[in-house]
Amino acid sequence: MSRVGPTSPRAAVDALLAAIESRDLRRIAAQLTDDATWQNVPHPPAVGREAVLALLGPILTWSDRVEWEVLTTAVVGDDVMVERVDRFWIDGSEHAVRCNGVFTVDPAAERVAAVRDYVDLGEWRARIGPVLAGLTARPATDVIARHLAGVAAGDVAAMAADYAPGATLTRGAEVYRGWSEIAGYFDTVRTRLAGGTTHFGAVDGHRVAWTIERDGTAAASGHDTYTVRDGRIVEQVVTLNTPDF
Repeated sequence: MSRVGPTSPRAAVDALLAAIESRDLRRIAAQLTDDATWQNVPHPPAVGREAVLALLGPILTWSDRVEWEVLTTAVVGDDVMVERVDRFWIDGSEHAVRCNGVFTVDPAAERVAAVRDYVDLGEWRARIGPVLAGLTARPATDVIARHLAGVAAGDVAAMAADYAPGATLTRGAEVYRGWSEIAGYFDTVRTRLAGGTTHFGAVDGHRVAWTIERDGTAAASGHDTYTVRDGRIVEQVVTLNTPDF
């Protein structure tokens, strides 16, 4: 018999699935125990929260939208069996795979401690592999343009999507290291830009000039310089021409 309440095993799994659909690795991390494991059976498991994020992160962050459609569930003690269809939209095309997963919840932590996923991984990799390879091979200008589109849309997950797990963002004396810290910085950008309009210049190699206008007047300006490797931003340096905004 399963426990009943807001922190029941089913509630913990639902919270993890919602975090996965958000494409925000910080939200996913918050729903996993420190020593969480994720195994795509029969392959060896990813062990530890960071390893699980490294397993899920590439396709989640490169997806424009994610929906894990739950078909059936069954709860036995702290285990939740979930039959689902995992859907990923990348560059306007949907890619879907059917999975059966067993999610084990740590009742004390009220978070997911282990996942055993059963899927034809060979077939899935054959289908999604060329898509991910294409993203890896993108020219830097395309990677930067996609990031800027996320900034223009005000979507934090899209702003951070193209950064490598170990990327750095330097803004004056401030240095943000890793995907989560950079996403946290972009959380502040929405507040900084409130009431303003950002205009980006053309992507010139790895450099983009920008201006922020408020009430028709330039309030701040500067430029960003990016280093891109394997389809990911590994470094960004923000240079301000004016006082900070």
